[in-house]
Amino acid sequence: MFNSPLTSVFFILLFALSPIYGTFEYMQLVLQWPTAFCHTTACTIIPTNFTIHGLWPDNVSTMLNYCEGRKNKYDSITDDKRKSDLYEHWPDLIIDKADCLDHQNFWEHEYNKHGTCCLPSYNQEQYFNLALALKDKFDLLTSLRSHGIIPGTQYTVQRINRTIKAVTQGYPNLSCTKGITMELLEIGICFDSRVKKVIDCPHPKTCKPFRNQAITFP
Repeated sequence: MFNSPLTSVFFILLFALSPIYGTFEYMQLVLQWPTAFCHTTACTIIPTNFTIHGLWPDNVSTMLNYCEGRKNKYDSITDDKRKSDLYEHWPDLIIDKADCLDHQNFWEHEYNKHGTCCLPSYNQEQYFNLALALKDKFDLLTSLRSHGIIPGTQYTVQRINRTIKAVTQGYPNLSCTKGITMELLEIGICFDSRVKKVIDCPHPKTCKPFRNQAITFP
């Protein structure tokens, strides 16, 4: 098969160092704040609570995407109650409800890009069930309010990070909108490989406002 011992060693090392797609080391639930998102994109609805952007399995050293290739692996959801439950927590904000439930483009994209990397641990139905269960684990908006972080006000990044750490027991990922006045856009909560407990997000990213100014929770 190989032309020389050196070539054989090269391929053995290559396979050994290659990531095992679908085998993840941690899971990240990414929640978006619709008001901030809709300040950057035209929306048809603006929910008043955090909604799911995605559930992303990953490895510490390698990003996992499209683990089953680029072919569509998504099976359209036909059960009306199932679709309604999913839409309540994971809506597509840029199209109307009927289009979201009918075409399911957002869910399809997230499953093909991220959900396939949960296989064989979680099939499609289990993947979406897990996302909803993890979101329900924390009533993040209520928890932030109880710690004095209320929409419509500005806070330092450090305070938001500390508060989310206090609520979830894990250091989060934060994303903000770009511009002079940054707005809190997304919060990522990371879980261990068994998705049993919250962990500090590996290589955490955060918002970096100019001169360490406060960011807006719109």
